[in-house]
Amino acid sequence: MFEKFTQKALDIVINAQIQAGNMGADKVYSEHLLIGLAASLKGVQAKLIGIQDVKMDELIEKVKTKIELKKEPKNGEFIPFSSGAREVLEHTADIAKSYGNSLVIPHHIALAIFKSSKSGALEILKEFGFDEERAISNIKGILNKKSKNKKFKHPEEDDFSTRQSNYFKKMDNLFSEASLSELLSSAKAKLSTYGYEILGTEQIVESVFETESNITKILEKYGITKEAYAEKLKNFPDRLEEYGERRIIFTPNAFSVMLHAIEEAKELGSVEIKPEHIIMGVLKAKTGIAYKILQELAGHKIDFVKQLSKELSTDAKTMPETLAVLRLAKAECKNLNKNTIGTEMILLGILAYKNGIAATVLNKLGINLKEARKEAIKLIGEDIEEGDESQMKYTQRAKKLLEIAYEIAKAQGGQKIMSEHLLLAFTKISDCLGMQILENLGTDTLEIKQGIIVELNTIQI
Repeated sequence: MFEKFTQKALDIVINAQIQAGNMGADKVYSEHLLIGLAASLKGVQAKLIGIQDVKMDELIEKVKTKIELKKEPKNGEFIPFSSGAREVLEHTADIAKSYGNSLVIPHHIALAIFKSSKSGALEILKEFGFDEERAISNIKGILNKKSKNKKFKHPEEDDFSTRQSNYFKKMDNLFSEASLSELLSSAKAKLSTYGYEILGTEQIVESVFETESNITKILEKYGITKEAYAEKLKNFPDRLEEYGERRIIFTPNAFSVMLHAIEEAKELGSVEIKPEHIIMGVLKAKTGIAYKILQELAGHKIDFVKQLSKELSTDAKTMPETLAVLRLAKAECKNLNKNTIGTEMILLGILAYKNGIAATVLNKLGINLKEARKEAIKLIGEDIEEGDESQMKYTQRAKKLLEIAYEIAKAQGGQKIMSEHLLLAFTKISDCLGMQILENLGTDTLEIKQGIIVELNTIQI
């Protein structure tokens, strides 16, 4: 039943099961689905659904009062769905299909709850002053609009072919990175050992194991050591996995890996390409000899990219500022039912990260998160973007923004990309949605630059 549910829709069901277990209920009822829905949708989305006035604590208490509880909490045990809850969940697939959607989203669940003849949830909602007709009308309006525009296209989407020429410039810059010069020199030195003339992913990763870096210690926990890697490498007598159809100075797969490493560094707010970025680049590129060896050594039972990302974040003393901003940007994206992160989402992330200099500057210019979010919705629309929410993608202008912030931070001699570097980057891309929002809210590039200078001088004093 749940194979067509998006992650956000599935979260509602999982939350309902958890709530039923916490209450000691013998079944998962539609009331529990309502709790899952209310917990999932906040702000603008809650208002559109008509549940913005529902307070979670009160809702849970009302559900407890309504459902007869005879058992102790049974967390971790399987709890079956009641006939009413099954009717709601089965109806969601029909609703999704009727609107031409291939996936079930929270709006489909909400509509199924509100229209179900067996929904005890609806009676509880009415106690909060819920306007059933208006809520259903709003949801239908959103879904009708979505059905007419099945494929969401972000205003900042560019043609991929126009970006290819920039890749070689990025690679030239990569070799000038002081932090990578020793590692790449070591990798190139290994070429004569293997009788090769072209640098591949296997030499690059082999050289990573010779560094005294944090990533090598993390990999050791998964049995991925220098010795284990070298032993596996012997099983690749040729390099067909590296070349593809072309033979160039840098193997295509090594080229791809290093581009991923550059993007990983920027997303983590680093102005250096470190060994951990290279390993993450290998895993995200999902190609080449090194990738096959790492996957085999790690085993296929875990999502290694997700696991290593968690390890690297947990190990850090404090979360990098840019990473915090981008995580908040992703949260804003998810709340607005989008999977594409444009410069407008990064701006919302900056404003949500209240500890940053950038948020302080914008607040002093009279710009707050609430108003910026309204402007963002005007620009990108309220259409729901279908797809896997776990695979959010950046627009090309968003990637360009991170690249410019990286260059600004490096030029200023900083160790990390900070929120003020991201904000300055907006002033360099006049046609991006983030800058358009800032201008719509009454500020310009000069005010932003001056505000950052003043704030930095205040901190230094």
